[in-house]
Amino acid sequence: MLHPLEPIYALQKKDRRLIKLMREIRDIPQRKSDIEAQLAGSAQKLEIALDSRKHTEASLKELELEVESLKERITKYKNQQMEATTNDQYRAFVKEIGGVEREIGEREDKEIELMEALEKGKAIVAECKEKLAGEKAGIAGELAELDGRTAELTEQLEQVKSDRARAAEQCDKSILQKYTRILNNKRDFAVVMVEPGNHCGGCHMKLPPQVANDARNPTKIVGCNFCGRIVYNPVP
Repeated sequence: MLHPLEPIYALQKKDRRLIKLMREIRDIPQRKSDIEAQLAGSAQKLEIALDSRKHTEASLKELELEVESLKERITKYKNQQMEATTNDQYRAFVKEIGGVEREIGEREDKEIELMEALEKGKAIVAECKEKLAGEKAGIAGELAELDGRTAELTEQLEQVKSDRARAAEQCDKSILQKYTRILNNKRDFAVVMVEPGNHCGGCHMKLPPQVANDARNPTKIVGCNFCGRIVYNPVP
């Protein structure tokens, strides 16, 4: 007589396969995120380098505008100087012009410093971009491999689901219902073999002799007194 747990036990193998497939499919997005996170440091360095370059460019532009404004002041003072009627007025304009020229000189010195900093900043940006592009190219293969693995696993999953549905049709409905409830609760095995020495194959506790004997009886469905899993003790 065929033991009613035999088709259930066969079904469990398919469910175990389903669980494994679904777990791997579920874990792939996190694996992809972990790989992409490797780029975060390089991307952040590039962003900082770009911000620094923009700040330097803005400061340089501001200085250029200030120098232009100061040069306009000199032009204005020189025109007024031409109209001076006394030596004191003339000397006053000379002093004003000299002061503005010193300001221009100070700003032009800063301009040179900023231009040098800008060139260094551009080099750093280029270096960061090159590094980031290299890292992106490096992980592209890994991400593509994971995408391919997802497609492969999804195909396998659909096939196992189909096989599982056919296998479930061969099972006793009441036992199947009990099996499903236990499997959903335990998340690993619902039906376990009786191990040598009459130990439960799930929790490994020693079973009462009567339970171990009843586990061989095709007319009885018994569970472990300790973990509640269905115990199966097929006749050799």
